[in-house]
Amino acid sequence: MIGIFSGGAHRRFWSVAALGSALFLGACSALGVANTDFLPDEDDVATSFPSYDAVQMAYDSVKAGQTDRPALAKLGFDEQTAPNVERLSYLGVMDRFLPATALKFDSLAPAVQTCIQAQERCSAVVFRPEHIHQQRSGSLLLDLLGFRRITVDSGWSAEVIFLMKDNRVVYKVLQGKPRISEVHDRVQPLGPLQDLGNTAFGVGMHAARL
Repeated sequence: MIGIFSGGAHRRFWSVAALGSALFLGACSALGVANTDFLPDEDDVATSFPSYDAVQMAYDSVKAGQTDRPALAKLGFDEQTAPNVERLSYLGVMDRFLPATALKFDSLAPAVQTCIQAQERCSAVVFRPEHIHQQRSGSLLLDLLGFRRITVDSGWSAEVIFLMKDNRVVYKVLQGKPRISEVHDRVQPLGPLQDLGNTAFGVGMHAARL
């Protein structure tokens, strides 16, 4: 394996592979080989909310100093059933709201200060609802053979933090992406040969160290 992918033979192999790949890509482009109907798509759903707006509406219904854990659950923020839930102790709250070399304690909102000072009576719950749809696009042939893979992400994601003192919300934060639209374009000029070459190169490097 090492002899085949070394010296002049190695360079000739990649030159021929690159030329063949270039001709193949040119032929596909000229023929306009594209059919997204046969390309796979995938949904990554980690929420019971139908949309970002629904998350926003439920969040707006939460009242600091009034809403408790059972009321949160009724609004859709159920710690027992919601995916991607993170629970923080008061030490985790300090790390979250007071990152190193950043804010000072006095600069925090009064409700956050009071909660942290309550120590064990203070906690936080973090919800990360999201719905991401991934659709492959572009040329069916180039995608299947590994020459070019275009993935379009759409949907939404959010992060909701409820600071709790004595099991009642005292502070809340919502941030996220209401409308996600991202394109990921991965090109491998040599297609499947590129993975083969990378594997051979890795084997050769490992053997050289022995």
